[in-house]
Amino acid sequence: MAINFADTRVTATSNDKDVHVKVVKLIFSDFVTGGTASVKAVLPADSTILSMSYWKKTAFSGNSISAATLSIGISGAATQFVNAFDVHTPAAGTNARLTPITNIMQDYNPDTRTDISLLFTGTATTGNPTAGEMYVAIEYVR
Repeated sequence: MAINFADTRVTATSNDKDVHVKVVKLIFSDFVTGGTASVKAVLPADSTILSMSYWKKTAFSGNSISAATLSIGISGAATQFVNAFDVHTPAAGTNARLTPITNIMQDYNPDTRTDISLLFTGTATTGNPTAGEMYVAIEYVR
């Protein structure tokens, strides 16, 4: 993130950051009744999340599943970034940004932060799916 500090002279390259993308594959077994949070990606301590998007490769189906949601957060705040995003309704082949997404673009201080372990919680309703696959792309700078 481009942050200027009062005691830093601004130059043409002083705010430059490199953009990185991590991609997480989620399959049907990642979505269970009641949901189970698990670490699926770790970002370096000096990372600032810019956005998250998804690509739903195949539909979640089987065992009479009637809904599926995805939450993304950190330890102690499992929904800090994404809270119960509907991944069941969008058609297979859909690619879009996760919305709403909260608590991104925050200032960082690599001296006082640790790596960011992202918890993904897939929750299914009615039954656990037996098929389905999607990908989540996390775009961040550091």
